[in-house]
Amino acid sequence: MFDIQNFRKLKRGPQVILFKDASFVTCYSGLQSGDVVVDVGTGSGFLSIYLGLIVAPEGKVFTFEKREEFARIAEQNIKKMNLEKIITLVKGDALRKKWPECNLVTIDAAGGEALLEKAFKKLKPGGVAVGFLPNVEQMKTFVMTGEKLGFKNFKNTEVFDRNWLVREQGCRPENTGLIHSVFLSFLRKPF
Repeated sequence: MFDIQNFRKLKRGPQVILFKDASFVTCYSGLQSGDVVVDVGTGSGFLSIYLGLIVAPEGKVFTFEKREEFARIAEQNIKKMNLEKIITLVKGDALRKKWPECNLVTIDAAGGEALLEKAFKKLKPGGVAVGFLPNVEQMKTFVMTGEKLGFKNFKNTEVFDRNWLVREQGCRPENTGLIHSVFLSFLRKPF
Protein backbone atom coordinates (compact mmCIF):
# COMPACT_ATOMS: atom_id res chain seq x y z
CA MET A 1 0.00 0.00 0.00
CA PHE A 2 1.32 3.48 -0.80
CA ASP A 3 0.93 6.59 1.31
CA ILE A 4 -1.25 9.02 -0.61
CA GLN A 5 0.08 11.85 1.58
CA ASN A 6 3.39 11.63 -0.31
CA PHE A 7 1.68 13.40 -3.20
CA ARG A 8 1.57 16.57 -1.07
CA LYS A 9 5.37 16.73 -1.30
CA LEU A 10 5.30 16.87 -5.09
CA LYS A 11 5.75 20.05 -7.07
CA ARG A 12 2.82 21.33 -9.10
CA GLY A 13 3.06 23.16 -12.38
CA PRO A 14 0.10 22.62 -14.67
CA GLN A 15 -3.28 21.39 -13.45
CA VAL A 16 -3.04 17.88 -11.99
CA ILE A 17 -5.34 14.90 -12.39
CA LEU A 18 -7.18 14.51 -9.09
CA PHE A 19 -7.31 11.25 -7.12
CA LYS A 20 -11.07 11.01 -7.62
CA ASP A 21 -10.58 10.90 -11.40
CA ALA A 22 -7.39 8.80 -11.40
CA SER A 23 -8.91 6.14 -9.14
CA PHE A 24 -12.05 6.02 -11.29
CA VAL A 25 -9.84 5.37 -14.34
CA THR A 26 -7.97 2.54 -12.65
CA CYS A 27 -11.21 0.95 -11.48
CA TYR A 28 -13.04 1.04 -14.82
CA SER A 29 -10.00 0.15 -16.93
CA GLY A 30 -9.15 -2.83 -14.74
CA LEU A 31 -5.53 -1.68 -14.39
CA GLN A 32 -3.40 -3.96 -12.25
CA SER A 33 0.14 -4.78 -11.24
CA GLY A 34 2.25 -5.79 -14.24
CA ASP A 35 0.27 -3.79 -16.81
CA VAL A 36 1.79 -1.35 -19.29
CA VAL A 37 0.41 2.19 -19.60
CA VAL A 38 0.89 4.97 -22.14
CA ASP A 39 0.08 8.34 -20.54
CA VAL A 40 -0.11 11.29 -22.94
CA GLY A 41 0.13 14.76 -21.41
CA THR A 42 2.35 14.18 -18.38
CA GLY A 43 1.97 17.64 -16.87
CA SER A 44 3.39 17.50 -13.33
CA GLY A 45 3.40 13.70 -13.45
CA PHE A 46 0.71 13.09 -10.83
CA LEU A 47 -1.29 10.64 -12.96
CA SER A 48 1.84 8.84 -14.19
CA ILE A 49 3.01 8.43 -10.60
CA TYR A 50 -0.39 7.19 -9.42
CA LEU A 51 -0.52 4.68 -12.29
CA GLY A 52 3.12 3.69 -11.69
CA LEU A 53 2.37 2.83 -8.07
CA ILE A 54 -0.43 0.53 -9.24
CA VAL A 55 1.44 -1.29 -12.03
CA ALA A 56 4.64 -1.72 -9.96
CA PRO A 57 6.80 -3.69 -9.51
CA GLU A 58 6.66 -5.45 -12.89
CA GLY A 59 4.58 -2.99 -14.93
CA LYS A 60 5.65 0.14 -16.77
CA VAL A 61 4.31 3.62 -17.50
CA PHE A 62 5.49 5.48 -20.59
CA THR A 63 4.50 9.11 -20.27
CA PHE A 64 4.77 11.74 -23.01
CA GLU A 65 5.11 15.50 -22.49
CA LYS A 66 5.64 18.15 -25.20
CA ARG A 67 6.43 21.06 -22.93
CA GLU A 68 9.96 21.14 -21.53
CA GLU A 69 9.01 23.08 -18.37
CA PHE A 70 6.33 20.52 -17.48
CA ALA A 71 8.67 17.61 -18.24
CA ARG A 72 11.25 19.04 -15.82
CA ILE A 73 8.68 19.19 -13.01
CA ALA A 74 7.45 15.66 -13.75
CA GLU A 75 11.01 14.33 -13.81
CA GLN A 76 11.66 15.76 -10.33
CA ASN A 77 8.40 14.33 -9.01
CA ILE A 78 9.07 10.87 -10.45
CA LYS A 79 12.50 10.85 -8.77
CA LYS A 80 11.00 12.04 -5.46
CA MET A 81 8.69 9.02 -5.52
CA ASN A 82 11.54 6.63 -6.53
CA LEU A 83 9.72 5.46 -9.64
CA GLU A 84 12.46 5.95 -12.26
CA LYS A 85 12.52 2.18 -12.96
CA ILE A 86 8.75 2.07 -13.50
CA ILE A 87 8.05 5.37 -15.30
CA THR A 88 9.76 6.40 -18.54
CA LEU A 89 9.30 10.08 -19.35
CA VAL A 90 9.48 10.79 -23.08
CA LYS A 91 9.88 14.43 -24.10
CA GLY A 92 8.19 15.41 -27.35
CA ASP A 93 5.06 14.85 -29.40
CA ALA A 94 3.44 11.50 -28.55
CA LEU A 95 2.10 11.22 -32.08
CA ARG A 96 5.64 11.15 -33.47
CA LYS A 97 7.20 8.95 -30.79
CA LYS A 98 7.28 5.17 -30.50
CA TRP A 99 4.76 3.52 -28.15
CA PRO A 100 4.93 0.06 -26.60
CA GLU A 101 2.10 -2.45 -26.73
CA CYS A 102 -0.04 -1.57 -23.71
CA ASN A 103 -3.11 -2.25 -21.59
CA LEU A 104 -4.17 1.35 -20.98
CA VAL A 105 -3.77 4.67 -22.79
CA THR A 106 -4.65 7.88 -20.94
CA ILE A 107 -4.92 11.08 -22.95
CA ASP A 108 -4.92 14.49 -21.28
CA ALA A 109 -3.97 16.67 -24.23
CA ALA A 110 -5.71 19.12 -26.53
CA GLY A 111 -6.90 17.37 -29.68
CA GLY A 112 -6.49 13.99 -28.00
CA GLU A 113 -8.72 12.32 -30.58
CA ALA A 114 -5.80 12.58 -33.03
CA LEU A 115 -3.96 10.01 -30.87
CA LEU A 116 -6.73 7.41 -30.95
CA GLU A 117 -5.60 5.69 -34.15
CA LYS A 118 -2.18 5.08 -32.64
CA ALA A 119 -3.80 4.02 -29.36
CA PHE A 120 -5.98 1.48 -31.19
CA LYS A 121 -2.92 -0.05 -32.86
CA LYS A 122 -0.88 -0.28 -29.63
CA LEU A 123 -3.56 -1.41 -27.18
CA LYS A 124 -3.83 -5.12 -26.50
CA PRO A 125 -7.26 -6.66 -27.19
CA GLY A 126 -9.57 -5.52 -24.38
CA GLY A 127 -7.28 -2.57 -23.64
CA VAL A 128 -8.77 0.79 -22.73
CA ALA A 129 -8.21 4.36 -23.92
CA VAL A 130 -9.40 7.11 -21.58
CA GLY A 131 -9.82 10.76 -22.51
CA PHE A 132 -9.60 13.52 -19.89
CA LEU A 133 -11.80 16.12 -21.56
CA PRO A 134 -12.61 19.66 -20.42
CA ASN A 135 -15.99 20.02 -22.14
CA VAL A 136 -18.81 17.97 -23.66
CA GLU A 137 -18.01 19.02 -27.22
CA GLN A 138 -14.51 17.54 -26.92
CA MET A 139 -15.98 14.45 -25.26
CA LYS A 140 -18.30 13.97 -28.24
CA THR A 141 -15.43 14.36 -30.74
CA PHE A 142 -13.26 11.93 -28.76
CA VAL A 143 -15.99 9.28 -28.58
CA MET A 144 -17.14 9.63 -32.21
CA THR A 145 -13.56 9.42 -33.48
CA GLY A 146 -12.89 6.37 -31.31
CA GLU A 147 -16.00 4.56 -32.50
CA LYS A 148 -15.09 5.17 -36.16
CA LEU A 149 -11.73 3.51 -35.47
CA GLY A 150 -13.36 0.42 -33.95
CA PHE A 151 -13.36 1.23 -30.25
CA LYS A 152 -16.45 0.47 -28.15
CA ASN A 153 -17.47 3.39 -25.95
CA PHE A 154 -18.52 2.00 -22.58
CA LYS A 155 -18.58 4.97 -20.22
CA ASN A 156 -18.74 8.78 -20.29
CA THR A 157 -18.86 10.42 -16.90
CA GLU A 158 -17.68 13.01 -14.43
CA VAL A 159 -16.77 12.16 -10.85
CA PHE A 160 -18.09 14.16 -7.89
CA ASP A 161 -16.33 14.18 -4.54
CA ARG A 162 -18.18 16.20 -1.92
CA ASN A 163 -17.21 16.22 1.74
CA TRP A 164 -19.87 16.16 4.42
CA LEU A 165 -20.10 17.64 7.89
CA VAL A 166 -21.14 15.04 10.45
CA ARG A 167 -22.30 16.52 13.74
CA GLU A 168 -24.92 16.21 16.48
CA GLN A 169 -27.18 18.98 15.15
CA GLY A 170 -27.42 17.54 11.65
CA CYS A 171 -25.34 16.31 8.75
CA ARG A 172 -25.00 18.20 5.50
CA PRO A 173 -22.55 18.80 2.65
CA GLU A 174 -19.70 21.20 3.35
CA ASN A 175 -20.08 24.64 1.77
CA THR A 176 -16.91 24.37 -0.26
CA GLY A 177 -15.45 21.78 -2.56
CA LEU A 178 -14.40 20.95 -6.06
CA ILE A 179 -17.31 19.35 -7.81
CA HIS A 180 -16.43 19.27 -11.53
CA SER A 181 -12.87 18.73 -12.71
CA VAL A 182 -13.05 16.85 -16.03
CA PHE A 183 -15.18 14.60 -18.21
CA LEU A 184 -13.89 11.05 -18.63
CA SER A 185 -14.59 8.97 -21.73
CA PHE A 186 -13.71 5.28 -21.81
CA LEU A 187 -13.12 3.40 -25.06
CA ARG A 188 -12.34 -0.33 -25.21
CA LYS A 189 -10.52 -2.10 -28.01
CA PRO A 190 -12.57 -5.25 -28.74
CA PHE A 191 -11.23 -8.59 -27.48
